[in-house]
Amino acid sequence: MSAFNSFITMFKRYIATLRTQQSVALLVTLSALVAWRITYLQHGWVNDDSLLYFEVARLLADSQWQAAYKLFPWLLYPGLLTLGHLASGLDIHTTAQVINVILFTQFSWGFALLILQAGGTIRTMWWGGLLLLSTQYIVGDILGMLLRDEGFWACLTWALLFMLRYMQRGKVIDAYSFQMAIMAAMLFRLEAIVYFILPLSILANHGLPFRQRLYKTIHSISIPLLAGLLISGAIFVGMIEITHLGRLQEIIYLVKQGFIERLQFIQNKADLIGKQVLGHHLANYGNFAMWSLLILITLNKTLKVAGWPVLLGLIAGKKAWCHMHHQARQLFTLQLIVGFMISMLIMTNAFVLSSRYVIASGIVMLVIAAFCAEYLYKKATIWAKRGLLLLLTGMLFANLYDFGKIDLDRRAVDYLQTINTHAQPVLYDTENARFYVHQPFLGRIPSSELVESLIENGKISEYDYLMISIADNHEDYEQSVKRRLSTNFEHIHTLYGWKKKTKVLVYRKRMTNTAG
Repeated sequence: MSAFNSFITMFKRYIATLRTQQSVALLVTLSALVAWRITYLQHGWVNDDSLLYFEVARLLADSQWQAAYKLFPWLLYPGLLTLGHLASGLDIHTTAQVINVILFTQFSWGFALLILQAGGTIRTMWWGGLLLLSTQYIVGDILGMLLRDEGFWACLTWALLFMLRYMQRGKVIDAYSFQMAIMAAMLFRLEAIVYFILPLSILANHGLPFRQRLYKTIHSISIPLLAGLLISGAIFVGMIEITHLGRLQEIIYLVKQGFIERLQFIQNKADLIGKQVLGHHLANYGNFAMWSLLILITLNKTLKVAGWPVLLGLIAGKKAWCHMHHQARQLFTLQLIVGFMISMLIMTNAFVLSSRYVIASGIVMLVIAAFCAEYLYKKATIWAKRGLLLLLTGMLFANLYDFGKIDLDRRAVDYLQTINTHAQPVLYDTENARFYVHQPFLGRIPSSELVESLIENGKISEYDYLMISIADNHEDYEQSVKRRLSTNFEHIHTLYGWKKKTKVLVYRKRMTNTAG
């Protein structure tokens, strides 16, 4: 422990000699290095969504604008991949890795400045950085996926920073910077439009006259207000139609009709719970049970997204809440409420909620947790301090350690390339596997649908080797494929995924004897 204590003491002394800008630059540099390391640890793995963005970028690079828009109409992130690809000469996959690091670096920069703007010290900022980089989900899982999410995180974090600055010093440039940052965030993820609600936190500042608070609030949403009025007027006079609004139609549909349809869908589920689960005497509580479940699921995902250390720190260090500027407390409170509302909207609209969609709330939780961590560290015993530092440092190194994990698709490709020494035709049934062997993009057609269509039309016989992916709880499909392939193909190997929940069956065409 003496060596550990010496290192901590030396690090504290070094940080104390740095100016604020130098400390921020050091943390941002560390974040960039972590992002590069996380990217390396993927060993070429790509997410399903990434393949869609790569294909759109390829189409844009080939000037196939309509095809790109038809495949995915929200073109900012694929457009960045295209520009980086054309400007650097790197392939699209490598370009995505570079852009991913840049966007995470921008996010980390805004994150550090947001902590300082909220009233934190340099130590608070470093606690925030350590908490962020040690998160097992945000950094350990999501960062390496090459998604547009990192751009959304960056823009939203800078928007929060500009909004907080505007609340504190009232400069017009901050109001317009906030609006531009939210609009940029919208181009990464459409749901960012809801964060235009954040200026309402200005109304909670009772230190200003109500008229001045109202003026500042309207001023900070002047661009979307003006745009909304212009678009509404253009639609009213017939200059444009709603169909010309692209993905903004989704919001209009959700407000006019979709939300009502989803509420009816939930009502049907509630009736089912009331009748089949709660029984006759408690059937009237079906709605209460249904909405309670949805709220608890959303709350559970939100609280867990930043990790258990952050959640426990928020609970144990709740007194640190008062160490933040009051404007920050008002802004963060509203942001958490808005984030929860968005999560509930996603839940009711899609009846599924990926933890990725609650990271916006997780960012604010991390900022608050930085204040809590500093507060707890000051109050803790020497052994508690060592334990806290060792825990977070250990989680950080766990994120950076190479466990040598290779995804199931890549292992299947490697195996098939090993046994297929004569380069005979191979069916790769997943988009990821086809990407690894540089085959054309097939529109993310489900594996089972592709295989069954090839069996139906007889084209399965054109292949000498087959890669058949079996998802979790798809035993019926597995048995059907085995039965239908047994005549012309033999099963030669099985590869298993995580906890054997998924697997890949490898088939080889049976040898036939031809009469001479």
